[in-house]
Amino acid sequence: MKRGRGRGEGERGGKEEEGEEEEKDLTPDDLAETFNETLTEEASKLLGKPRVKKKKWMTDEILALCDTHRSLKKRKKEPEDGKQYRETNLKVKRSIKEATEKWIEDQCEDIENSLKHNNSTKAYKIVKELTDTKQARATTIESKERKYLTEEKEILEIWTEYCSELYTHVATGKDPNVLNVPPSSNNARHSILRTDIIEAASSLKPGKSAGIDNITGEMVQAGGEATIDMLFLICNKILQTGVWPKPWTQSLVITLPKKGNLKLCQNYRTISLISHPSKVMLKAILNRLKPEAKKIIAEEQAGFRPGRSTVEQICNVRILMEKYLQHQQELHHIFIDFKKGFDRVWHEALWSTMRKHNINSNLISVIENLYNTATSAVFCNNNIGDWFRTTVGVR
Repeated sequence: MKRGRGRGEGERGGKEEEGEEEEKDLTPDDLAETFNETLTEEASKLLGKPRVKKKKWMTDEILALCDTHRSLKKRKKEPEDGKQYRETNLKVKRSIKEATEKWIEDQCEDIENSLKHNNSTKAYKIVKELTDTKQARATTIESKERKYLTEEKEILEIWTEYCSELYTHVATGKDPNVLNVPPSSNNARHSILRTDIIEAASSLKPGKSAGIDNITGEMVQAGGEATIDMLFLICNKILQTGVWPKPWTQSLVITLPKKGNLKLCQNYRTISLISHPSKVMLKAILNRLKPEAKKIIAEEQAGFRPGRSTVEQICNVRILMEKYLQHQQELHHIFIDFKKGFDRVWHEALWSTMRKHNINSNLISVIENLYNTATSAVFCNNNIGDWFRTTVGVR
């Protein structure tokens, strides 16, 4: 005898089915918008808006003393308030001196500990911060017509023009035969698993700048199961439809000075800030591609491979040189440096190469759709320039 559902069960079941139907109708953009709004709202409630501390050694106690000092300054003509103002002024100066000295001591200890644990990267970063050797940005930029521009709007337009040309570079000498590759026969559809999302989210590096959606990696990781559930839903929706949420396809380009004349755009390094939630999807896709890439990449390659580095190649070259010198034989080395190699990757050739090695056609389609809809804008002096298409380069 079949057991009938009660009224309450029927209502709950109906609501769950309606919820599932609504989720099916939602686009990746709808889901990403809900995700961003919810995460931003909850982070704002939990963390609030912290007071900006311009100096690393600044403490909440010093800020409170400064507030008291500021309020007493307005009334310092009164005898009692004047005395209290002078006492507070001395306290502020003493506190700043003590906090500065303690902060420097702590930094020096961190440098020693980093070097003891062979973490030279962290040690170098701290030393650089202590010595404050940041290179100042030029307030003037030279245009193509060799005119010097100082207005923020004009500078932003020059940067937008420079970056749009950089990321829409048309390569010469393209071989059309490279594109004559039949479609991949591997067309199996595999969903992204929750474990893929958890692994990808946990791999997000801390301290990285947010993209256009203002979501940091720490926010994604702190969201817990609710964040994982939502990202799981969005990522599989992308896999099913091939459509990426708009913020996940947008990059903010920032410029960092290198060497030489800083009035010239080419003497700056460009870095693209992409959405951290999109990095979860990209990491999940990368993990799917790794086993296939391992079959293709030559054993001799050291760069961009886990557990290997170019330091090992330098060691190999040194050993070769020693052996050839020992046996008095000639040895020839060729060093090739591709100018802006990663910034000017030919997309069509990339998809063709993936098809050639029979990479899953569904994954190729999803990646191709991301690059076909990718746009960038320059972020300079707290202003965002016009958006432009990016037709070359990799993420």
